[in-house]
Amino acid sequence: MGTKNSPHILALGTMTEFYIPSHKLDDPRFYHGTQTARSAIHEFLMHRYRAYTQSPTPVKGYWIDPTAQLSHDVLERFEVSFNNENEFDRLIEFLVELCQRLSEEAIYVTRGTRSYLVTKDPVGPSPGSS
Repeated sequence: MGTKNSPHILALGTMTEFYIPSHKLDDPRFYHGTQTARSAIHEFLMHRYRAYTQSPTPVKGYWIDPTAQLSHDVLERFEVSFNNENEFDRLIEFLVELCQRLSEEAIYVTRGTRSYLVTKDPVGPSPGSS
């Protein structure tokens, strides 16, 4: 009998992780003093998925910015799992709103073995346009 058939295992779905700049997580200015990015992320993930993990140990990310300059930031990692691809779409909508609030060009997201940049502005023509 394989482990996946054990009555003690509950499949959670595909793991999705994203990274947010540490210095913006607790700054209430991005939410006009009503909450913080950290509290907004917590509320969203708990409401939609009922569980998540967050790594407080900073990770450093490097990228080339739109002006061709090397940029870097200290990031914190958030992880959530779910099976429904419609939930992935809803998470992406939330991350687009977060990008806009935090004045970030993009948020790095990994779902399973695929990686994405969720951008605050559209990246080219929208589906169905010619």
